[in-house]
Amino acid sequence: MNKFLNTIKLAVRGQSIYRVLSQQTLKENSPALSGRVIDLAGGGKNNYFEYLNLTKAEYSNADIKSGPGVDVVLDLTGPLPLAGNSFDAALLFNCLYIFANPAEILKEVNRVVKPGGFLLAITPFIFNEAPEPTDYWRFTSQGLRQVLSHGGFSEIKIITFGERFTAVIFLLNKFLILNFLRPLFYLPAIWLDKLVPLGVKKNHPCPLGYLAIAKRADHS
Repeated sequence: MNKFLNTIKLAVRGQSIYRVLSQQTLKENSPALSGRVIDLAGGGKNNYFEYLNLTKAEYSNADIKSGPGVDVVLDLTGPLPLAGNSFDAALLFNCLYIFANPAEILKEVNRVVKPGGFLLAITPFIFNEAPEPTDYWRFTSQGLRQVLSHGGFSEIKIITFGERFTAVIFLLNKFLILNFLRPLFYLPAIWLDKLVPLGVKKNHPCPLGYLAIAKRADHS
């Protein structure tokens, strides 16, 4: 399914434009993930699973409390009950902003990922406050790169999604109560984002959020 039809499908299902664009960005950029993959804030059933590039992967969904689809119960704010070097990839989607000490969280994630293994993280930039139960941060691309580096990750690639016009639509999301009308707002905003001059995007970016892909350094 092309992005145009995918956008319409997800919009009429009531997904925010942030969710739509983050999932499409994940599908386009996710490396092939194989071996043991842990989704550290998966929350059971999620919208992005079908957009992951899983290749012969053993996928585990983790959350702070048990529920349908949750394979592992853990609290990311403390030591993880997981063996070191035990996963080939870790996913950390839409949760870095809730931690008071994200670099320390990332160090613990780094511990459980095998050397050379992947970390995929999605985090918002233009986004309303969303305490779950806390909300501390909005990372710029430089800030995100720094916190990932401090967490022990390298080969960091950061991909933006969204721009000024889709950001406006997202901030109006709570007022888009008729889901069947959402494509009428989403599609023009996505098109207008493409008209933002490259120089503006480069020097004064205003994305909805970022997908970061990084690796745990292999010190062997």
